[in-house]
Amino acid sequence: MTNLRQIRYSFPVRLLALHFRNHLLLIGLWVILALMMTGVIGRFFGMHYLILTPEYLGNVNFLSFLITGAAFGAFVMNWNLTTYLLTANRFPFLATLSAPFTKFCLNNGIIPLAFFSAFLAASTRFQWHDELTKTAEIIWNIAGFVIGSIAFFGLIAAYLYFTNKDIGSFLRPGEFIPSPGGRLLAPGYRLPTIWEIREGATRWRVDTYLTERMHLRLVRSVAHYNPEMLAQVFRQNHLNAVVVQGVALLLLMAQGVFMDSEWVRIPTGATVFILASIIMSMFGAITFWFRNWGTLVFICLLVAVNYITGFGFFNYRNRAYGLDYQEENRAVYSYQEMEKICSPENLNRDKAATLHILDNWLAKNRTPFNPKPKIIFLCVSGGGMRSSLWTMQTLQQLDRATDGKLLRQSALISGASGGMLGAAYLREVYLRQQNGEAVSVYDSTLTADISKDLLNPVTFAVIANDLFFPISTFRSGDFTYRKDRGYLFESQLNENCRNFLSKRIADYRRPERDAAIPMMVISPFVLNDARRMLISPQGVSYLMKPTDQGRLAAQVEIDGTDFGKLFAHQEADSLAFTSALRMNCTYPLILPNVWLPTNPSVEAMDAGFRDNYGITIAARFVLTFRDWILENTGGVVFVQIRCWQKIDPIIKSDTKGILHTLLTPASAAANLTSMQDFDQDNTLAMLDDVLGKNKLNVVRFLYRPVRKENEASMNLHLSKREKLDLMEAYYAPENQASLAALKQILRK
Repeated sequence: MTNLRQIRYSFPVRLLALHFRNHLLLIGLWVILALMMTGVIGRFFGMHYLILTPEYLGNVNFLSFLITGAAFGAFVMNWNLTTYLLTANRFPFLATLSAPFTKFCLNNGIIPLAFFSAFLAASTRFQWHDELTKTAEIIWNIAGFVIGSIAFFGLIAAYLYFTNKDIGSFLRPGEFIPSPGGRLLAPGYRLPTIWEIREGATRWRVDTYLTERMHLRLVRSVAHYNPEMLAQVFRQNHLNAVVVQGVALLLLMAQGVFMDSEWVRIPTGATVFILASIIMSMFGAITFWFRNWGTLVFICLLVAVNYITGFGFFNYRNRAYGLDYQEENRAVYSYQEMEKICSPENLNRDKAATLHILDNWLAKNRTPFNPKPKIIFLCVSGGGMRSSLWTMQTLQQLDRATDGKLLRQSALISGASGGMLGAAYLREVYLRQQNGEAVSVYDSTLTADISKDLLNPVTFAVIANDLFFPISTFRSGDFTYRKDRGYLFESQLNENCRNFLSKRIADYRRPERDAAIPMMVISPFVLNDARRMLISPQGVSYLMKPTDQGRLAAQVEIDGTDFGKLFAHQEADSLAFTSALRMNCTYPLILPNVWLPTNPSVEAMDAGFRDNYGITIAARFVLTFRDWILENTGGVVFVQIRCWQKIDPIIKSDTKGILHTLLTPASAAANLTSMQDFDQDNTLAMLDDVLGKNKLNVVRFLYRPVRKENEASMNLHLSKREKLDLMEAYYAPENQASLAALKQILRK
């Protein structure tokens, strides 16, 4: 019984109980990190391996683990600093000990130690199973994490050990007499009264504590100490804790200045720990100073920050690089303006220009043996990096298998998000190959390029730059913009793709016009009114609304805007091609919505919200030019490359609780892509009816994981096993059957 009582009233157990009672938000941070690390939450987005296999300078190695370990050490130290600020007043005996903060950390280590052990086990397994890492390398990597954690934690602990004072530093002769009713440690923190001290030494009873040598020691009474002197000890310790946290934040902010330097971009796992540290520090500071008013103060701060950042200098919104954002040059974004853009004159002019492109396409593909070649439309799906790699792998293999017919006979590429990144890179290589450069669309390193990490620079920019305020600037075209995670995303994408994508939209006008490469229509979603922003070097006003030449023309609503015409006076031709691609794959939170220079202002984001598969744009193009297509081609082939199942499993609703039931309508958003599939199947059926019998073929290449446990996540980072699974999926029986069907179609 005595041993049980000693355990129950030991300092580690009492601290743990206090945290669960008073600091659930801090405990929640540990829980969220643990769930992310183990893949319980966020597995579909690959959040677990961002922590388990950190990447630095393109490599997962000792250095990347060392940096992440240091960040974890910082998080653990922040945990100790924050909880020390919030709980030390409940344990006055600490002030009587030598190195009080060091002993507090040792006794406060149950949660960090449990997480640390779980990380080592999970990371070891993940490296072996998913990254296919050799045993010796795994041990070396784990050693890096351990060394980094201990080194950083030890560095800060040593500083606090030598600077934090205990009661002996303040004792002077004659000050052993208690002074009743001591008052404040800090705003909202009352020092225990003499009666409380004499009754139990503290409001939270503690009988034993762990020493630096991991021995249990009995807690001594502090009744004979002056409460004001105890308060002085804690005030000094608290000041040290605040100084350490403040310096850490300043160093983090300073990193944003060097965000262009690759060596500064720490691993994503490290940024996750740093972000958790910032949240913990904010919670600790607000709770420490405002106690029971903390929640209200936090809400007021959010309201104030939101208000301040809506005006003047602090009003920052991400921009599309190359466009003119001067206030006097804003484009008018209204339905009346859209009607002007798709006027009969513009429609006829754009159609005539596109017909010229189609004529050039026909001249390139028509032969005496095949006077009416099939016209191909490439429709690629969104899906993060997995879609980029899947699109690249599939297009390369299909073009090789069809002896170059796939790319040569493709007239248009449409789609969303990651799929368009892969297609855009391959199209650029295809153009350079035709111009005589020493590159090949069949080069196996292209898949390696497009699957390189994009997440590290984005998350680094969030932590070191965007959470504070973007200050650094750069020039694009004739204008200056601020650097943020959107800028780093574009820079890293271009770097991964050998700087081949450092072009302007207008640079593709001539190659598309000559039919040297397929047209590409990039169609980000306009958040404000759910329309598309149709980005192309060609005039595409005919894609702004459904094709209708009859009496219903006036009744059909415009659902898109020709970007080039809308921003003709804002230098639309100078838009960076990477900015157009980024707008098309701006997944919420990961990348910033792109603010466009319009009046009223509007924002562009991921095209997948309107069409995740690229079918709608392609179908409208075919309907617009159906007469030319029927006269000059052997039919239409839609080659769809998608990373999503065509038929989703049905989820049962038998065991829903009342809260789950109330939230069910909101969960309909998760079925957005399925609803698009239904609508697009209907569109394809009507298109088949319009074109006539045997004039439309749809060939799908679907990424289905070879092994379910290796399914690639929808992320901007892929593990080695995920990459292998994506590459192998092309050889699945259903995709090989699709390949055979495509080859047969193109022979006709």
